[in-house]
Formats: sequence, C-alpha cells, structure tokens
Amino acid sequence: MKNLLLENDEVRIESEDGILFAIWKSSFIDLNIAQQAIVYRLEATRYIPYPTIINIRSVKSINKPARDFLASEKGSEGIIAAAMLIDSSLGRILGNFFIQINKPLKPTKIFTNEIKAKKWLAKYVNKE
Repeated sequence: MKNLLLENDEVRIESEDGILFAIWKSSFIDLNIAQQAIVYRLEATRYIPYPTIINIRSVKSINKPARDFLASEKGSEGIIAAAMLIDSSLGRILGNFFIQINKPLKPTKIFTNEIKAKKWLAKYVNKE
C-alpha cells in the first residue's frame, strides 16, 4: 500500500517498498514548476535518496530550461535511479528526448508498466 507523503497542484508524492512515486499533475512543466517540484520532493523525503518512479502521463509539454534543470545534479538530487512512467506516443517522445538529449545523471529508463518499473528499480532500493 502506497503512503502519501505530499500532494499539491503540481505533484503527488508517495512511497511504497523503498520506492518513491512522483506523479506529475501539471500538463506543462516550466523551470519554476520543475524547481518547486524538487523542493517538494526533497522536503517530503527529508532529503533521503530513493529510486523513483516519475509518472509523466499527464505531461504534454516541458520546456528546455526545465529539462536541463531536471537532468542536472540539483534536479536529480535525492534520486538514486528513475523510471519514467508513460502511456502514450507523446510520453515516449518526451521521455526519449529527455534521456538522449538532456542525458540525466542518474540511471533512467522509460516504462509503460508500473510493475516492470518497480522490478527494475528494486535493484536500487537501499543502495545509497
């Protein structure tokens, strides 16, 4: 059962079995929203690093400054590895673009299935 850690207009943050779930609620992510979401995540986890499932199913657009920030050391602070959860061709395009162009610092993969994402992240639980 997932434990709710934080919820607001931009993001919902939950945890289960040593994995963090960050569910984007905004359809558009700019630098300000991205920076604020990281603050929320770090506060919700008390700065403890987690393997994280990032659900981007609601995201339709993310600008370059936001992508650059999220791929940076500051943007990936508190993340051991990231599984991006998508459900559309647009999600796959956004995810692949992020991984190939922005080159996140932490291991990052795209998934359409939450169970497979959790299985991949399981090897990162309690690794930091």
